[in-house]
Parts: sequence; structure tokens; C-alpha cells
Amino acid sequence: MSDPLTQELENDVIFGVYPPGARIIEDRVMEIYGAKRHAVRNAFAELETRGLLVRRPNRGVEVVDFTPDEVDALYDVRIILETAAAARTKLPCDPEIASRLCDIARRHEKAVKEHDFRAVFWLNQEFHVVQYSCCGNPRLAELIGKHARAAQPIRVVKYEDETHMKQIVSQHFDIISALRGTSQDALVAAVRAHLPASAEAYRTLYNRRFGARARTK
Repeated sequence: MSDPLTQELENDVIFGVYPPGARIIEDRVMEIYGAKRHAVRNAFAELETRGLLVRRPNRGVEVVDFTPDEVDALYDVRIILETAAAARTKLPCDPEIASRLCDIARRHEKAVKEHDFRAVFWLNQEFHVVQYSCCGNPRLAELIGKHARAAQPIRVVKYEDETHMKQIVSQHFDIISALRGTSQDALVAAVRAHLPASAEAYRTLYNRRFGARARTK
């Protein structure tokens, strides 16, 4: 469980209060969030571990700014890890797990309809933590969680795309259906289908931001 300052900073990084590449000044964070210096440093360290912040020599702490190629590499790793977990998941899953996932998915669907994007983010995260707790390998689940957190600023670029978000909601229920079934191939396919669109959207957004320079970064 994150401490309140880390969680608030994580939210603000993910939702663009601090955009990619922005410097985050320790004293300014202390002022804005009413936090002690040691708490700010602890939060920075935790968000570095999660892949959201980076400490650069002579520049201080900055929000990570992925290039499209780095995003593609991150999603390649996510596909490898998450499909491996799906292939190792015992089917059908525990009915209590399936019921819990259904509850989370319904709350996520409601948050999407209400455009409560911060709730969408946290419920999506909760859904996948529960999902991958079924894979039988806690280290694999931990790695998946780490890479999923790093990808969150990439995923939110599509949150206002209603068609995309309806697809995400539908895919959550597809994953639950596959977990309730007996086909490993169906679960792997459902997991794979859930990953690529945000990475593609990020590349489009990045190219719009940087134009020709995007190809030389």
C-alpha cells in the first residue's frame, strides 16, 4: 500500500499534472502537498522504482518521457510476461476470484461511464493485480505489476476515447470468461488482445508533439 503522498504524486504524474520530461522540484512538492522533506524523498524513490520518475545528473528528478520505440519495447515485455502468466494460470480459476474480478470490472465500467478517470486507473490496476494473482508465480505477478505501473502514463492517453474504453471494459469481461473456462489458448488470446492499442495511440501522440524530431530521438 502506498503512502498518501506517493499515491497523490503517482496520480498527478499519470494524469499529466507533471507532464513527460517535466522536472519535479523537491521544495515545490513540499510546498504544494504540505509534506516533509524526508517524505518527498521517499516518494521520489518509490516512483523511481515504479519507473515513473528518473533522476538525471545535474538536472534532478524528472518525469519519464518515453520515445515510441521505448514504449514498443515496454509493451513487448508486457506481452511476454502477461501471456506467460496466462499460460500458467490454472483453469477454471477459483470462483471467488472470478466473482471478485466481476465486481471490480463492474465498478470500472461505471467509472468509465462517469468519466471518473482516476477511479478508472485504480480499478484497472486492482483488476489486473487480482487477475495475475492466479498465475501461481508471485515473482512473475510482481514483474507484471511493475511493468504495468510503468505503462500507466501511456495507457491514459486513450481514457477520453469512448470507443476504446468500451473495448477495454469488454476485454475485462472477456478475460473473466476465459478464466472461468478451460481453454488456456482462449485466456492467452484475451490477455494479448488487451495490450496493444494504447501503445499505438502513444506513438501517434508523440509524433504529433515532436513531428520530424520524433524520428531522430
